[in-house]
Amino acid sequence: MMRTLVNLNPTREFRAMDEIFEQLFGSSTPAPSNNWLPIDISEFENSLNVRAAVPGVNPEDLEVVVDKGVLTIKGETRSQDVRENEKVYRREITTGSFTRSIRLPDNVDADRITADFNNGIVSIAIPRQAEIKPQPIRISVANTANSNASLQEPEKTNDTTA
Repeated sequence: MMRTLVNLNPTREFRAMDEIFEQLFGSSTPAPSNNWLPIDISEFENSLNVRAAVPGVNPEDLEVVVDKGVLTIKGETRSQDVRENEKVYRREITTGSFTRSIRLPDNVDADRITADFNNGIVSIAIPRQAEIKPQPIRISVANTANSNASLQEPEKTNDTTA
């Protein structure tokens, strides 16, 4: 008896099903949340760098705030109006307000944070404060062996006025 091996690729089968559902009912993949803001965080030369993709947002519509050690980026994208007699087949560009907050390390210099906007990317440079290294403090030890004055008990008073 001869057996035939069949090479099954479940990924290809699922993609084919996904295409059928998309043709019948529209996109089966949910659009990303309006509240999501993709960011990159890196460090270079003692400065944290945060880059956020904000396509379609004007720099004056962005709000970048640091409060109590938390960096918050807020903004809003607006939808383009549909013209009369225009048929929309797919709408994947998300619109609406967004916000993203990031807790910053304790050693950042919040007074020197800067933000730049270029080609839909806001870049925020967050300098770190120079690390304060503890300095040893030498305390002189006095020789009190010859003098008992520093070891005497304080005098007791017999004050009964109350």
